[in-house]
Amino acid sequence: MAFYLGPINDCEGRIRRDFTEFARLWTQVREDWSDERCRRFEQENLSSLGPALSRFTGTLNEFCDSIRKADLELKDDNLPSDGLD
Repeated sequence: MAFYLGPINDCEGRIRRDFTEFARLWTQVREDWSDERCRRFEQENLSSLGPALSRFTGTLNEFCDSIRKADLELKDDNLPSDGLD
C-alpha cells in the first residue's frame, strides 16, 4: 500500500501561493508606509519568513522523498496491486 502524498503536495502549493500573495500585498503596503517603523517591523518580523519558508519546503520535499523510498522498499512485488499505487 502506497502512502498518498497528494494532500502534502497540495499543502505545500497553498503555502507557496499564500506566501507569494503576502509578498505582493506587503509590497503594496510598503509603498504607503516607508518610515523607520516600517523598516524596523520588516527587519524584526518579516526578514526571516522567506528563508524559513525555503527551509520548510525543502524539509517537506525531503520527507516526501523518504516516504517514496520507503514505499518502494516495502513494496511486495509478489502481491496483486491494491489499486492505490
